[in-house]
Amino acid sequence: MEYFDIYNENGTPTGKTIERTLAHKDGILHAAVHIYIYRKKSGKYEILLQKRADDKDSFPSCYDTSCAGHVSAGDSFISTALKELGEELGLKVNPHDLIFAFDQLVEKKNIFHGKPFIDREFNKVYILNYDAPEASFTFQREEISALKWMDSESLLKELECKNPEYCIMPETYKKALAKIKSE
Repeated sequence: MEYFDIYNENGTPTGKTIERTLAHKDGILHAAVHIYIYRKKSGKYEILLQKRADDKDSFPSCYDTSCAGHVSAGDSFISTALKELGEELGLKVNPHDLIFAFDQLVEKKNIFHGKPFIDREFNKVYILNYDAPEASFTFQREEISALKWMDSESLLKELECKNPEYCIMPETYKKALAKIKSE
């Protein structure tokens, strides 16, 4: 069983914990990290996207941020980001390689596999400049079914037209892309 710290809306733990399934069933605020991996090719930015596995409990088979994960009880945001990069993509990076982009509060209600899923997260979003072909990543098959690099502007168009193949919130992506372009 996986446990999360319960957070308040300013991003600090309350001192209480909750089991993962209950957090999503009852919409209890917990924490997560999102990492956008980018590279610059021929003067254009590309974003690495992961295609979520078909049996994921939320957004199965959708293209998502490069790497993301819940912060387990007692863990920090940065340790979670480093752990997820290693587990999901086989990357070993130093903490200083991750650039903090912004905090966000996410509240979404959906139905997946016929069950309600309430996601209330306090997220820290990071960016990481990392240029490697998709084949060089060792991705976790339980989490990810495929990886692809995508032109940043093409991705923005797909998100703005609400293409259901993508589960990235357009406003979040725009903020991440602005941070990428400022580096």
